[in-house]
Amino acid sequence: MIDLDTCSDYTLLSTADVAEALKISAGAVRKAAKEGRLRAIGGFRVLYFSARSVRAFARGETDAASTAKAAERPIANGNACGEAEIEAQPR
Repeated sequence: MIDLDTCSDYTLLSTADVAEALKISAGAVRKAAKEGRLRAIGGFRVLYFSARSVRAFARGETDAASTAKAAERPIANGNACGEAEIEAQPR
């Protein structure tokens, strides 16, 4: 069984994995994806879901709300991660 609390945000889960983790049917998972309540990544006749999206869905958040919440958080030590501002030089 998939433990949503311990897997990475970017772990891709199948419809069956999500259904098992949330204890709902696979049809309910597909319906939530079709209605836009659960963000899906479409493959060839297969849907995949990131663990981050599944956790947001389980909390009752829409994906847009969780994305907006993540955008509000400041990046800690942005320069320590190799991110630096580059000034444009006139030519």
